[in-house]
Amino acid sequence: MFEIILNKQEHDLAKYIGRGRQKAAEQKNYKNLNQCGVNDEQLHINGACGELAFCKFFKIYPESCLDVFGDRGRYDAWLTDFGGIDVKTTSNMRGWLNVEFHKRKYPADYYALMMGRDNRYMYSGMISKKDLFTEQNLKDVGNGYFYSVHHSILEL
Repeated sequence: MFEIILNKQEHDLAKYIGRGRQKAAEQKNYKNLNQCGVNDEQLHINGACGELAFCKFFKIYPESCLDVFGDRGRYDAWLTDFGGIDVKTTSNMRGWLNVEFHKRKYPADYYALMMGRDNRYMYSGMISKKDLFTEQNLKDVGNGYFYSVHHSILEL
C-alpha cells in the first residue's frame, strides 16, 4: 500500500466537491447506499478525497469529480494502460472494496480502493471488472447486494 497526503488546498477542494455532490443528490432524491454509518455529506466528502488522492498518486487529473452524477459518472479517473477507473473509498482500514450491484450493468474497466479519512489515504490496489463481477464476490453487506473483495487480493 502507498500513502498519499492531500495538502490543504486539495482537501478543501474535495470538501467542496463532496458537499456539491450531496446537494445534487438531495435535489434529485437519490438514495445513498451508505454502509458505514457516517452522514451522507461526510460520505461524499470522503469519496471525493479518495478520488483526488488516487489521481494525485498517479499524477493525473480526475475525470468526473466536478461532473456531479453526469454523463461521465461511470468512472472517476482514466489510466492509459487500464481505462476507466471507479475509485471507491473507505474509512475502515480493514479495507473491503464494495461495488453496488447495479454497477455491473455499466461497469468501469477497473475498480480501485482508497482507505483513509481527512487528508491521509492509502492506495490499496485495483481489480478488473472481469475479476470483480463474479458470483463468489456477490455478498449481502446488510443493505442489499454488493460485489465485495478484501484489499489483500487487489493488484497494485
